[in-house]
Amino acid sequence: MKLSILIDNNTISGSCFGGEAGFSCWIEIDGKKILMDMGRTDMFLKNAARLGIDCLDADYIILSHGHYDHTWGLHHLVQAHIEATYEKRPCRQSQVIAHVDAFLPKEAGHKNIGMLMSRETLQETFPVTVTRDPMWLTKQLVFLAEVERSNDFEAVKSLGHTRRYDTWEDDYLYDDSALVYTSPKGLVIITACAHAGICNTIAYARKVCHEDRVHAIIGGFHLLRDDPAVMEKTLAYMTACQPDLVYPCHCVSLENKVKLAAALPVKELGAGTVLSFE
Repeated sequence: MKLSILIDNNTISGSCFGGEAGFSCWIEIDGKKILMDMGRTDMFLKNAARLGIDCLDADYIILSHGHYDHTWGLHHLVQAHIEATYEKRPCRQSQVIAHVDAFLPKEAGHKNIGMLMSRETLQETFPVTVTRDPMWLTKQLVFLAEVERSNDFEAVKSLGHTRRYDTWEDDYLYDDSALVYTSPKGLVIITACAHAGICNTIAYARKVCHEDRVHAIIGGFHLLRDDPAVMEKTLAYMTACQPDLVYPCHCVSLENKVKLAAALPVKELGAGTVLSFE
């Protein structure tokens, strides 16, 4: 599996890639091409072009959850697809895959933090599949869909509100998900934001894939604020997993990256990073 980071808050030092507060990555595996999230502007398309990647060639478009910093770039992808169709340039009819709740309205502080494009509008360009259950994209890559909340210290606080059946309710981000690659060395877990909890996500990946070994953990772990109790339990769980590689990015504060690096084999990540796994 080859994984290219298209968007992160940080970029590779000395590179010409652009960064923004968000996440996007490109995955190539078993002859399939997967675009996971699109940040919030067209920067992911520009960075992809720098890497020689055509995002219109994706077999699957994965929406990790419905927040703006992961989905607003979708407008630019749809625009690029429509323009390519008009100009009769090659473009694939990519399949969008997301949790069933990803398209629900979301707000925090009376501001829209959810998707700007409805499922109905998106389906005019790309077929959309929504699910609560894990979905295997290839024999070795699975979309976890709704992550089980198996511990008592993660995902216990809501983040803003979501509207369901015309009623606003606390949002516990049940639409937050991840991708997992079952490599010969163990699981490679790709989390965009881990609102479900990074430990919950790892535990569910192990359950779904029937594999306890964790080779690499990559992405946003949603460890933004210093909560000593949560960090202590997070570090204890992740350390017990004995991962070979840990790549925290996007929604992990510098302070918490330092704490992770003191206990785990943490590696640097940023827009433009390209990783390969057996």
